[in-house]
Amino acid sequence: MLTKFTGSETLTNDGEYDYGRVYRLERTPTYTRLKIGAAPHGVDLLLRLSDVLEAPFFCLYVLVISRSKTEQGRYQSPLLESKSELVDFLLDYKELFETDGRHHLWVSAPDMEATLVYDRHNIIYAYGPLEKITAKLDEIGYRAEDFEIPYPHAHYFHVENDLGIEALLQHWGWQHFPLQEADE
Repeated sequence: MLTKFTGSETLTNDGEYDYGRVYRLERTPTYTRLKIGAAPHGVDLLLRLSDVLEAPFFCLYVLVISRSKTEQGRYQSPLLESKSELVDFLLDYKELFETDGRHHLWVSAPDMEATLVYDRHNIIYAYGPLEKITAKLDEIGYRAEDFEIPYPHAHYFHVENDLGIEALLQHWGWQHFPLQEADE
């Protein structure tokens, strides 16, 4: 969860920053991607965007901040053979993903070389079939417009989500990897 402390930007009822229904294309020498405002219902948007992807999938849960004995790091799921496995997982942990600012979640469709990254700033970065993803965004009322992460801002780490993170990490036999510099 991301909150901006000053300015006239839109905040939801619980203080979460809402970018509006916007996206922009970003091009660098190393990647081309879409940057998409995901608040206040990031998991719903992730599910809608995953409609253009094909199984198999895998998830990468990136725990940037730990408030318990749980080790920070990257947790990779086993390969998910069906869309229903992905949908069930995302819906089971929807509230956790949308209300806590200590993690990122990646959804990848390796056969399509496609990845959706729901980051802790309530932004989804999309890599892969960008034309299809752009068409889906346009279909659901998003518009191309520049936007930035608000500054200053804060990330909330809700104590009630500590148990949710422990449950999430018991959901599958995750493979653990260390954090990478870009994760923070």
